This record gives sequence, C-alpha cells and structure tokens, in this order.
Amino acid sequence: MKKLLGLSVAASLLTMANPAFAQDVTGTVNITGTVAPKCIVVPGAANSFETNVALGELAEADGRLATDLATRFTTVGGTGLQARVVCTTAAPTITVDATEITSAAAATVGYANRINFTARVAVTVVNGNTTTTPTFTNNSIAAPLAATPIGGRLANNGLNNIAISATDFATPNPTDLLVAANDYSGRIVVVIAPGA
Repeated sequence: MKKLLGLSVAASLLTMANPAFAQDVTGTVNITGTVAPKCIVVPGAANSFETNVALGELAEADGRLATDLATRFTTVGGTGLQARVVCTTAAPTITVDATEITSAAAATVGYANRINFTARVAVTVVNGNTTTTPTFTNNSIAAPLAATPIGGRLANNGLNNIAISATDFATPNPTDLLVAANDYSGRIVVVIAPGA
C-alpha cells in the first residue's frame, strides 16, 4: 500500500511540475456596409446642374429664323453645357427631353411662334478598357427619349463626361417669319439615373 501511495504521489508531483500547454484565442470583428445606387454631379456631390443659354435675336433681318443658332448655342453656352456626373452603378440610364422654343404671341399663317430643334447629349462611357462617347438625342417635337442604358459606367477620370448641344433649328415651315416677342423660351432636360 505504501508503495502504491508513493507512486500516486510521485505521479501527481510530475503532473504539477509540467507546465500547461499554451492555447490561442481568436477574436473576429465582422465589418459590413452598403453603397446605395446613385448618380451625382462632382465636385460638390450635387444632384443637378443648370445653365442658361441666351441666344439673343432669333431672326435674320428678313424675319426668318437665324441660321447660326446651333453655333451660337454652343458658343454662348460654353462650359455650362458640360458636366461631370458619376454613378455608383455599372449600368446607368439617360433620358433626354427637348422642349420647343416658343412664345405666347399668336402666330397666323405664314408666321411662327415656335422653333423646333434637336438636343444632343454626348456621354463618355467606360466599358472594360474601352472608352466610347455615344450621343443620345431628342427632337423637340417628338416624345422625350425614354430611359436608355448608356452602355457602361460613366467615365470617372476627373474630366467632364456629359456634353450638351443643340442642332437642326427650324420653324414649322421654312418660309415662316418669326412673330415679334421677347418671351421665347425652351429647354433641354437630361436625367442620368443609376439604372438596374
């Protein structure tokens, strides 16, 4: 019995003399977040851009529509016709709506109180490693261009990626004279949306 008790005490002493094995502890912090689908004008993170294009005298000396309105539109509008828009989505869409330049002054046969035109919006798009600049149009006498995919991501290279122009100015009949008025106005509305 003494022998057995001695062995038991010796085994206990050996167990206490050996250090415990080290154990690792792992802590994990899981981080999540979201990015909402949105399009913004930069810099400034605004949700719109706007400019005014004052074309001045719309008629030639003979009363007919001036022939240089497309050039004047671009010249007068200048850099205000450009913007830098970015979207967080890969497939943004564009809508273009041109509204005729009209006056409230009455027009009779042979006269016009409205000017039709075509709005053109060039968009710089990146698709993979390829950069393209498709143009989206809307004639002021047609229904607005419905939301249309632009074909890739908007270019985000620090430069303007939207450029607006207007062409094909015309009265309903080429021989129409414009009625005198100081309230002619029209507009172009461009909507860039995140898309699907």
